[in-house]
Amino acid sequence: MKDATLTKKRQRVRTEAQPLEGLDTFARGGISVMGGVSALIALWAAACFIGGLISAGGPVQLAYSWFKAITGL
Repeated sequence: MKDATLTKKRQRVRTEAQPLEGLDTFARGGISVMGGVSALIALWAAACFIGGLISAGGPVQLAYSWFKAITGL
């Protein structure tokens, strides 16, 4: 009977992370676009709120009208 021996060889592999310039550019562009759209939505909401305050006659009248509209009184 022959004796069989198992040998294991260890091999180290070195890899270096390469920067993904294209993906980084797209990510920054996407974040910039989302930030710009969010800013436009915030400005539009502020303009609508100010318009509502002016047309209602003040903050108290706006709150009163809003409460009436929600409750149906």
